[in-house]
Amino acid sequence: MRKLFSILAMFAAALLLPGAAQAQSNKLIVGMPTSPPNVIHMPVLVAKDLGLYKKHGVEVETLALDGGIKVFRAMVAGSVDIAMAPGAVMLVGRSKGVPVKGILAGLPKTAASMVVRDNVKTMADLKGKRIGIQQPGGFADLLSKSVLRVAKIDPKEVNFVSIATEDVPALVANQVDTAILHIEQEMLAKSKVPTLHAVARMWETQPKQVYQFMAVTEKLIKDKPKALQGFVTANIEAVRIMYTEKAKVLPILVKHTGYPPAIIEQTYDFMVKNCMWDANTGLSPERIKFTADLMTRVGNIDKGKTPTYDEAIDTSFAKAAIAQLGEHGVPVGLLEARAHRSPPHLTHTRRLWPSTSER
Repeated sequence: MRKLFSILAMFAAALLLPGAAQAQSNKLIVGMPTSPPNVIHMPVLVAKDLGLYKKHGVEVETLALDGGIKVFRAMVAGSVDIAMAPGAVMLVGRSKGVPVKGILAGLPKTAASMVVRDNVKTMADLKGKRIGIQQPGGFADLLSKSVLRVAKIDPKEVNFVSIATEDVPALVANQVDTAILHIEQEMLAKSKVPTLHAVARMWETQPKQVYQFMAVTEKLIKDKPKALQGFVTANIEAVRIMYTEKAKVLPILVKHTGYPPAIIEQTYDFMVKNCMWDANTGLSPERIKFTADLMTRVGNIDKGKTPTYDEAIDTSFAKAAIAQLGEHGVPVGLLEARAHRSPPHLTHTRRLWPSTSER
C-alpha cells in the first residue's frame, strides 16, 4: 500500500499537460470508482437524472474506473475533473506534494461491512477462517485487516483467499467465510443465504475516518469555479432529495445499479436509517484530522508532512452552497441517535429530514 501511495506525487507533473477534461468551461467529468455504481455513490447520478446540474448551470458526465486510486490518478492527470476518491488516498497524495483539495465529503462513512457465514458469531471467531479478498492491498484486504486489528487477531492467524471482483457468489457458495460487501451486496447475499450476517460495520469500527472526498486539482479550482459551484450545490441538493423523496429516488437507484427493486428498497431504508450520506458538506475538521493523523501513524504519510485542514480542503464551494440551500437543522450526531430510536417506517420521512419550510 505504501508503494501505491508513494508514486502519487509523480502524477502532479501531468497537470502541466492540456487534459481533455479541461476544455468546456461549464462541463465537468466526474470519475466514479465502480461500475455499476454502488448505492452509496448515487448522489451524482441522482443529481444528473433529476436535472439538478442543469438547474445549477453545469454539465456533468461520469466516467467509471476500477477503484478509487485509479480515479484519483485520472483526476491528477487531467483525464477527469473530479475524483470520487478515498479520503486516505487524497490526503496521502496531498502530503506527497500533489496539488489537490477536497471540496465536498457527502460520503463521510465507510459504507461497507464484513459479512460472514454462520460459523462466525463474533469477531473473535475469525481466527483460522477463510478471509475473502480481491488482491493484497486492495479495498477488501485493507478493511478485513482493520477488522482483525479490532479483534486483536494477527493476519497470520487467518487464511486469505483471493476471489473475483464480485464478492457475493464466493460467499454464498461457501468458498470463503467472510467478504467485505457494500450494503446492497449484503442484502442480495442475505436473500440467497439468510444466515449470513454482518460481524463488523466499517462506519462503526472506523467512525471518524473519512470515506470519500470529491477531490479536484488546484488548477481546476482556478479554471472552473462556477462549474464547481454548480456541481457542489447540486450534489448537496441531491442528497437531501434522497432522504426525503423515496418514491422519486428508488427508480433511479434501480436503473443505475441493476439490482432488483426489492433489494434496492431494503438497501435504501437501511442507509437512511444509518444516515450514510451527509446532507450538508461532510467536511468535518475532526474526521479529516483523524484520517490524516491515522495515515501518518501507519506510515503512509511521512512525519512532518501531515497536511493541515486548510492545505487539504477548499470550503468555499460548500459554504456558498449552504448559504444558498440553508444548513440542515439536525446535527449529524443527533440525527443518528434519532434514527436508531425511530420506528423503521419513519426513518425515510420528513420527520428525519425536515425541509426548509418545516424547520
